[in-house]
Amino acid sequence: TKLGAVISDDDAVVDTATREARIMAPISAAAAVLASLSPLGGISPALAAPSANPYESSLRKNFPGALSNSAIALRVAASLRDRGYTNTNTLFGSSLCSDEINDTAESLVGDFQNKLGVEGVFNLGGLGGLPFVGISGMGAFTSHAPVDGKIFIVFGPHVGISDDGTVGKIERVGKNSISTSCGAGIGAYKAIMASDTTKDPKEMLGTKDFQEEYIIAQLSNRLDALKGQDPSNETITYVTNKMYDLVWEMLRGEINTFTAKPDFWSNISEVTLLGGIVVNRGHGEGVSGGEDYYQPLMLKSLTKDGESDVYGEVFGDFPALARPHRAAKYV
Repeated sequence: TKLGAVISDDDAVVDTATREARIMAPISAAAAVLASLSPLGGISPALAAPSANPYESSLRKNFPGALSNSAIALRVAASLRDRGYTNTNTLFGSSLCSDEINDTAESLVGDFQNKLGVEGVFNLGGLGGLPFVGISGMGAFTSHAPVDGKIFIVFGPHVGISDDGTVGKIERVGKNSISTSCGAGIGAYKAIMASDTTKDPKEMLGTKDFQEEYIIAQLSNRLDALKGQDPSNETITYVTNKMYDLVWEMLRGEINTFTAKPDFWSNISEVTLLGGIVVNRGHGEGVSGGEDYYQPLMLKSLTKDGESDVYGEVFGDFPALARPHRAAKYV
């Protein structure tokens, strides 16, 4: 069985405007009732909905549909449990960037470990979240699955948003200056924009900085739309989405190598893949801090009988922006 892109017509997700209308309609109705009850015909400032801070505004604009890590883990873990995933039959893997901000007590992986009750996680990801463990690493990972077990993998790139709403920047504990996130993806973008010529990917691959060189090579023909543009929230968001494509393409190839083998499904009953973008937030002195967010773009279940898109069951109220990612065909 290989990963495809089948999406049923009854699994459509609503667009952003529809979702906002669903959210704002009851709020507006409640506000009207409160206004009619107030002797001054208005709402007390204490009862008014708080305005979004710069981080939240930037998050909503650039990564609509993103939820806090704990909310993502709660939704997905409930779906996994309904499909028979337990703490004793589940092998958990992640293909996220090796940046330490993705490996904290409040990280997405940590939340999943708590919600699923699993202790360990197999780290597939390197720079940018790409599964640089390769075929050997994926083989080792899948061989660790319990008998008649299930595999769950969360994957994707990451990007920071600073307290002032700048995409690609983040405050880190103990540092006096703001930092880049994701350094691998944004560094590759800068290198590509600074180059006057397009090189063959094989010319750019060495051994001293293989992972970054690979990212530069694979992104080099995907960022033509950004040439001549100054870096901005929009351009870094665009780069991050292209990084998601790179992670998925590599992961898909590695997974297909094993799921296509006749004996793979004799020991494993199901593989579930959750793909999206981790959105980090800053921590440290003078920063509000809090949980990171995750923009879910794909949720697929793979069995010996084929592939199922379960995104709509878990994130059916999210924006339609996920549809191209769920339907994307990679060759």
